[in-house]
Amino acid sequence: MKLYKILDWIDGVLKVGDFDDVSNNGLQIAREGDDARLVAFAVDGSLRSVKAAAAAGAQLLVVHHGISWGGGIRRLVGGEYAVVKAAMDANLALAGYHLPLDANRKVGNNWEIARYLKLIGVKPAFSYHGNIIGLVGRASRGGKFTIGETAISLRRGEKVGVCSGGAGEFAVEAKALGCDVYVTGEANWGDQIAAENIGMKMVCAGHYATETFGVQALSRALARALGVKTVFV
Repeated sequence: MKLYKILDWIDGVLKVGDFDDVSNNGLQIAREGDDARLVAFAVDGSLRSVKAAAAAGAQLLVVHHGISWGGGIRRLVGGEYAVVKAAMDANLALAGYHLPLDANRKVGNNWEIARYLKLIGVKPAFSYHGNIIGLVGRASRGGKFTIGETAISLRRGEKVGVCSGGAGEFAVEAKALGCDVYVTGEANWGDQIAAENIGMKMVCAGHYATETFGVQALSRALARALGVKTVFV
């Protein structure tokens, strides 16, 4: 499969152009050749994921947290050098998709979490720099769920807010929206205290754990749509 066809498909599904994002979404490291027989997916564009993708025999690695933000990479030193060198040594292309993969209703982190938690009546919520990336919904049934190593207990009918990653800042807004439970990845100490002060039950299930949902869903969708072999690393 031609690399540009895969990237065009992902850009279209995630509606990358609709987002004002600090991440430079899309292709961030090119490769020699324009084909991709195996596409690897990971949360982070880290040295570990690059090496894992290369070991799997992938030609393209798609991640949620890329390596190019804002003005791009100004100096190839330290960790940035290690990642770029490993990718180039393996002739591995790397593409990153940040907010578009949080917000997408078909394969995004938050909507996938909502489906896992069996939420109904789901509506978008929580604006980050003008981008609506999270959601609220109601638990269709009671029960226990696990994200990463974190147990989440819900009662039927409870209103639940969801925003993956480091989104503890929205706990207060979740309370204002009438949520009984707010699920995110992590929160700083000030956000934890703010949630406690207003009685907002906030579940921090891990930044990484809450953002495995989208890349895995995108991997499955790509395999179905284009017939490309994919692997999560």
